[in-house]
Amino acid sequence: MDKGKPAPNNDVNLRKFIERIDTVKENPNADPTVKSAVSEHRKREQIKSMSTPVIWTQEELYERKVVFTGMRQRKVLNAFREVRTRLLQKSKSDNVVVLVSSIAESGGGTFVAFNLAATFALDRQKTALYVDCNPYQSSAERYTATPVEQGLTQYLHDYTVPLKRIIYPSGIERLRVIPSGTSSESAAELFNSKRMEVFISEVKSRYPDRFIVLDAPSVGTSTEARILSQYCDHALLVVPFGKTTTDDVLSGIDAVGRDRFSGLMFNHQ
Repeated sequence: MDKGKPAPNNDVNLRKFIERIDTVKENPNADPTVKSAVSEHRKREQIKSMSTPVIWTQEELYERKVVFTGMRQRKVLNAFREVRTRLLQKSKSDNVVVLVSSIAESGGGTFVAFNLAATFALDRQKTALYVDCNPYQSSAERYTATPVEQGLTQYLHDYTVPLKRIIYPSGIERLRVIPSGTSSESAAELFNSKRMEVFISEVKSRYPDRFIVLDAPSVGTSTEARILSQYCDHALLVVPFGKTTTDDVLSGIDAVGRDRFSGLMFNHQ
Protein backbone atom coordinates (compact mmCIF):
# COMPACT_ATOMS: atom_id res chain seq x y z
CA MET A 1 0.00 0.00 0.00
CA ASP A 2 1.25 3.46 -0.89
CA LYS A 3 1.91 5.16 2.45
CA GLY A 4 1.98 8.56 0.76
CA LYS A 5 -1.64 8.25 -0.28
CA PRO A 6 -4.30 9.27 2.30
CA ALA A 7 -6.75 6.67 3.53
CA PRO A 8 -10.06 6.76 1.67
CA ASN A 9 -12.77 8.84 3.30
CA ASN A 10 -15.74 6.66 4.27
CA ASP A 11 -18.30 9.42 3.70
CA VAL A 12 -16.92 10.13 0.22
CA ASN A 13 -16.95 6.43 -0.62
CA LEU A 14 -20.54 6.11 0.58
CA ARG A 15 -21.67 9.07 -1.53
CA LYS A 16 -19.98 7.57 -4.60
CA PHE A 17 -21.59 4.25 -3.84
CA ILE A 18 -25.02 5.85 -3.66
CA GLU A 19 -24.38 7.72 -6.91
CA ARG A 20 -23.61 4.42 -8.62
CA ILE A 21 -26.83 2.96 -7.31
CA ASP A 22 -28.75 5.98 -8.63
CA THR A 23 -27.62 5.17 -12.14
CA VAL A 24 -29.21 1.73 -11.97
CA LYS A 25 -32.16 2.35 -9.67
CA GLU A 26 -34.57 1.86 -12.54
CA ASN A 27 -32.87 -1.38 -13.55
CA PRO A 28 -35.10 -4.30 -12.57
CA ASN A 29 -31.99 -6.48 -12.33
CA ALA A 30 -30.34 -4.28 -9.69
CA ASP A 31 -29.61 -5.98 -6.39
CA PRO A 32 -32.69 -5.33 -4.19
CA THR A 33 -30.65 -5.72 -1.01
CA VAL A 34 -28.26 -2.97 -2.05
CA LYS A 35 -31.10 -0.68 -3.15
CA SER A 36 -32.85 -1.25 0.18
CA ALA A 37 -29.70 -0.37 2.12
CA VAL A 38 -29.24 2.87 0.19
CA SER A 39 -32.91 3.74 0.70
CA GLU A 40 -32.60 3.23 4.46
CA HIS A 41 -29.49 5.43 4.56
CA ARG A 42 -31.38 8.21 2.79
CA LYS A 43 -34.25 7.92 5.23
CA ARG A 44 -31.92 8.32 8.19
CA GLU A 45 -30.19 11.31 6.62
CA GLN A 46 -33.52 13.03 5.89
CA ILE A 47 -34.74 12.49 9.44
CA LYS A 48 -31.45 13.78 10.92
CA SER A 49 -31.77 16.94 8.83
CA MET A 50 -35.06 17.90 10.52
CA SER A 51 -34.07 20.78 12.79
CA THR A 52 -35.91 21.49 16.04
CA PRO A 53 -35.27 25.07 17.24
CA VAL A 54 -36.78 24.51 20.68
CA ILE A 55 -37.05 21.28 22.67
CA TRP A 56 -39.76 21.37 25.33
CA THR A 57 -38.77 20.57 28.89
CA GLN A 58 -40.61 17.94 30.91
CA GLU A 59 -42.50 20.70 32.71
CA GLU A 60 -43.64 22.15 29.38
CA LEU A 61 -44.71 18.72 28.16
CA TYR A 62 -46.74 18.18 31.33
CA GLU A 63 -48.29 21.61 30.91
CA ARG A 64 -49.38 20.77 27.36
CA LYS A 65 -50.47 17.26 28.38
CA VAL A 66 -48.10 15.64 25.91
CA VAL A 67 -46.79 12.11 26.41
CA PHE A 68 -43.05 11.45 26.61
CA THR A 69 -40.65 8.73 27.67
CA GLY A 70 -40.19 8.77 31.43
CA MET A 71 -43.49 10.48 32.26
CA ARG A 72 -45.15 9.66 35.54
CA GLN A 73 -48.44 8.52 33.98
CA ARG A 74 -46.95 5.36 32.55
CA LYS A 75 -50.33 3.83 31.72
CA VAL A 76 -51.22 6.75 29.45
CA LEU A 77 -47.97 6.43 27.47
CA ASN A 78 -48.38 2.66 27.17
CA ALA A 79 -51.95 3.09 25.93
CA PHE A 80 -50.76 5.31 23.08
CA ARG A 81 -47.92 2.91 22.33
CA GLU A 82 -50.42 0.08 22.05
CA VAL A 83 -52.52 2.09 19.58
CA ARG A 84 -49.36 2.84 17.57
CA THR A 85 -48.46 -0.85 17.44
CA ARG A 86 -51.90 -1.91 16.28
CA LEU A 87 -52.07 0.75 13.58
CA LEU A 88 -48.67 -0.30 12.22
CA GLN A 89 -49.78 -3.92 12.19
CA LYS A 90 -52.85 -2.97 10.15
CA SER A 91 -50.93 -0.77 7.72
CA LYS A 92 -49.67 -1.81 4.31
CA SER A 93 -47.07 0.94 3.91
CA ASP A 94 -44.71 3.13 5.92
CA ASN A 95 -46.63 6.33 5.14
CA VAL A 96 -49.84 6.20 7.13
CA VAL A 97 -52.64 8.76 7.43
CA VAL A 98 -54.85 8.49 10.50
CA LEU A 99 -58.00 10.52 11.08
CA VAL A 100 -58.90 11.31 14.70
CA SER A 101 -62.32 12.70 15.54
CA SER A 102 -64.37 12.88 18.71
CA ILE A 103 -67.90 11.51 18.80
CA ALA A 104 -69.05 14.60 20.69
CA GLU A 105 -67.99 18.25 20.75
CA SER A 106 -65.03 18.97 23.09
CA GLY A 107 -64.53 15.26 23.55
CA GLY A 108 -60.74 15.24 23.62
CA GLY A 109 -60.01 14.56 19.96
CA THR A 110 -57.11 17.03 19.84
CA PHE A 111 -55.54 15.54 22.98
CA VAL A 112 -55.61 12.08 21.39
CA ALA A 113 -54.54 13.25 17.93
CA PHE A 114 -51.45 15.17 19.00
CA ASN A 115 -50.32 12.56 21.50
CA LEU A 116 -50.69 9.83 18.90
CA ALA A 117 -48.40 11.83 16.62
CA ALA A 118 -46.00 12.43 19.53
CA THR A 119 -45.90 8.69 20.26
CA PHE A 120 -44.89 7.90 16.70
CA ALA A 121 -42.17 10.55 16.88
CA LEU A 122 -40.62 8.66 19.80
CA ASP A 123 -39.33 6.19 17.22
CA ARG A 124 -36.06 7.63 15.91
CA GLN A 125 -36.60 5.92 12.56
CA LYS A 126 -39.93 7.66 11.91
CA THR A 127 -41.31 11.17 11.60
CA ALA A 128 -44.78 12.43 12.43
CA LEU A 129 -46.96 15.27 11.19
CA TYR A 130 -49.91 16.66 13.13
CA VAL A 131 -52.42 18.46 10.89
CA ASP A 132 -55.04 20.64 12.59
CA CYS A 133 -58.13 20.31 10.38
CA ASN A 134 -60.45 22.17 12.73
CA PRO A 135 -60.51 25.88 11.78
CA TYR A 136 -63.49 26.42 14.09
CA GLN A 137 -61.59 25.49 17.27
CA SER A 138 -57.93 25.62 16.33
CA SER A 139 -55.45 24.58 18.99
CA ALA A 140 -52.30 23.93 16.96
CA GLU A 141 -50.53 27.11 18.12
CA ARG A 142 -50.00 25.61 21.56
CA TYR A 143 -48.05 22.83 19.86
CA THR A 144 -45.74 24.94 17.67
CA ALA A 145 -42.29 26.12 18.71
CA THR A 146 -42.33 29.18 16.44
CA PRO A 147 -45.01 31.84 15.72
CA VAL A 148 -47.75 30.81 13.30
CA GLU A 149 -48.29 33.00 10.24
CA GLN A 150 -50.20 30.79 7.79
CA GLY A 151 -51.99 27.48 7.93
CA LEU A 152 -53.93 24.87 6.02
CA THR A 153 -56.86 27.06 4.98
CA GLN A 154 -54.51 29.63 3.43
CA TYR A 155 -52.72 26.87 1.54
CA LEU A 156 -56.01 25.47 0.21
CA HIS A 157 -57.34 28.92 -0.73
CA ASP A 158 -54.18 30.30 -2.32
CA TYR A 159 -52.23 28.21 -4.84
CA THR A 160 -49.21 30.51 -4.46
CA VAL A 161 -48.67 29.46 -0.83
CA PRO A 162 -45.99 26.71 -0.80
CA LEU A 163 -46.35 23.72 1.48
CA LYS A 164 -43.15 24.50 3.38
CA ARG A 165 -44.68 27.83 4.47
CA ILE A 166 -47.32 26.11 6.62
CA ILE A 167 -45.17 23.41 8.26
CA TYR A 168 -43.90 24.35 11.72
CA PRO A 169 -41.62 22.60 14.19
CA SER A 170 -43.08 21.46 17.47
CA GLY A 171 -41.04 21.23 20.65
CA ILE A 172 -40.66 17.51 20.00
CA GLU A 173 -37.99 15.98 17.79
CA ARG A 174 -39.22 14.52 14.47
CA LEU A 175 -42.72 15.97 14.95
CA ARG A 176 -44.04 18.76 12.72
CA VAL A 177 -47.28 20.73 12.94
CA ILE A 178 -49.58 22.22 10.30
CA PRO A 179 -52.03 24.70 11.89
CA SER A 180 -55.58 24.99 10.60
CA GLY A 181 -55.17 28.62 9.55
CA THR A 182 -57.89 31.24 9.75
CA SER A 183 -61.45 30.26 10.52
CA SER A 184 -63.34 29.35 7.38
CA GLU A 185 -67.06 28.73 6.91
CA SER A 186 -66.20 26.90 3.69
CA ALA A 187 -63.93 24.31 5.33
CA ALA A 188 -66.08 21.44 4.06
CA GLU A 189 -65.66 22.62 0.47
CA LEU A 190 -61.93 23.20 0.94
CA PHE A 191 -61.43 19.70 2.33
CA ASN A 192 -63.38 18.20 -0.55
CA SER A 193 -61.24 19.93 -3.19
CA LYS A 194 -58.55 18.71 -5.57
CA ARG A 195 -56.11 20.98 -3.74
CA MET A 196 -56.69 18.97 -0.54
CA GLU A 197 -56.07 15.74 -2.40
CA VAL A 198 -52.77 17.14 -3.70
CA PHE A 199 -51.88 18.30 -0.18
CA ILE A 200 -52.29 14.82 1.30
CA SER A 201 -50.21 13.30 -1.47
CA GLU A 202 -47.46 15.86 -0.98
CA VAL A 203 -47.16 15.52 2.80
CA LYS A 204 -47.03 11.75 2.48
CA SER A 205 -44.15 11.91 0.03
CA ARG A 206 -42.19 14.66 1.77
CA TYR A 207 -40.53 12.24 4.19
CA PRO A 208 -40.34 8.45 4.15
CA ASP A 209 -41.83 6.59 7.10
CA ARG A 210 -44.09 9.52 7.91
CA PHE A 211 -47.07 9.10 10.22
CA ILE A 212 -49.71 11.76 9.55
CA VAL A 213 -52.54 12.59 11.95
CA LEU A 214 -55.54 14.59 10.77
CA ASP A 215 -57.25 16.22 13.75
CA ALA A 216 -60.83 16.62 12.54
CA PRO A 217 -63.84 18.38 14.08
CA SER A 218 -66.33 16.24 15.94
CA VAL A 219 -67.87 13.62 13.68
CA GLY A 220 -71.13 14.02 15.55
CA THR A 221 -71.59 17.75 14.94
CA SER A 222 -69.93 18.44 11.56
CA THR A 223 -69.47 17.06 8.05
CA GLU A 224 -65.71 17.70 7.91
CA ALA A 225 -64.73 14.38 9.53
CA ARG A 226 -66.83 12.47 7.00
CA ILE A 227 -65.14 14.35 4.12
CA LEU A 228 -61.61 13.99 5.53
CA SER A 229 -62.05 10.26 6.03
CA GLN A 230 -61.64 9.72 2.27
CA TYR A 231 -57.95 10.63 2.61
CA CYS A 232 -57.10 8.41 5.57
CA ASP A 233 -55.91 4.84 5.93
CA HIS A 234 -57.35 4.52 9.42
CA ALA A 235 -59.98 6.38 11.43
CA LEU A 236 -59.96 6.52 15.22
CA LEU A 237 -62.97 7.82 17.11
CA VAL A 238 -62.63 9.33 20.57
CA VAL A 239 -65.45 8.57 22.97
CA PRO A 240 -65.68 11.11 25.84
CA PHE A 241 -66.70 9.45 29.08
CA GLY A 242 -70.40 9.95 29.92
CA LYS A 243 -71.20 12.19 26.92
CA THR A 244 -72.28 9.75 24.23
CA THR A 245 -74.69 6.90 23.55
CA THR A 246 -74.28 3.67 21.63
CA ASP A 247 -76.25 5.18 18.75
CA ASP A 248 -73.83 8.14 18.66
CA VAL A 249 -70.89 5.77 18.34
CA LEU A 250 -72.51 3.68 15.60
CA SER A 251 -73.38 6.84 13.67
CA GLY A 252 -69.78 8.01 13.96
CA ILE A 253 -68.48 4.70 12.61
CA ASP A 254 -70.86 4.92 9.66
CA ALA A 255 -69.75 8.51 9.00
CA VAL A 256 -66.04 7.69 8.64
CA GLY A 257 -66.71 4.36 6.92
CA ARG A 258 -66.49 0.89 8.40
CA ASP A 259 -63.67 -0.03 6.03
CA ARG A 260 -61.48 2.75 7.48
CA PHE A 261 -62.69 2.56 11.08
CA SER A 262 -59.86 1.17 13.22
CA GLY A 263 -61.09 1.54 16.76
CA LEU A 264 -62.39 3.61 19.66
CA MET A 265 -60.38 5.46 22.27
CA PHE A 266 -62.17 6.31 25.50
CA ASN A 267 -61.15 9.65 26.95
CA HIS A 268 -61.51 10.40 30.66
CA GLN A 269 -59.62 13.71 30.52
